Amino acid sequence: MKSSVNKYKFFNYIQNSPFGNYYIPARFQYVILKDYYKKINQDFVLPQGEAYFSKKKIRLNTLINELKKYDNLILISMFMFPQLKKDRLILFKKLIDKKVKVHLIFENLIIQNKSDYSKIENIFKLQKFTK
Repeated sequence: MKSSVNKYKFFNYIQNSPFGNYYIPARFQYVILKDYYKKINQDFVLPQGEAYFSKKKIRLNTLINELKKYDNLILISMFMFPQLKKDRLILFKKLIDKKVKVHLIFENLIIQNKSDYSKIENIFKLQKFTK
């Protein structure tokens, strides 16, 4: 039985281009998301997809702008956030201000406050040393 009590909505996002060290075709991202929704006992919602040619994550930005306070955003990985730090920090601020819970499936994390985002930002910093 799905939770009908939860008034906060769940949204998700996929991209058809590499993110971090991953390239996962959209159809497999759907499978991963659908499995995650089942795990958290929520009804699956079709994801918002980024166009392959988009360098500025236009769809992700729009989706985050449309989120309401306390909504949930589900991403396959934290590496779906923009690679440019200034762009990433703008999105982080919006998510923090709206108190959105961000579920990062591959990292097995749910982030929702400034401290959580600082940890994610540190991972992005460390990643630069491994390239």
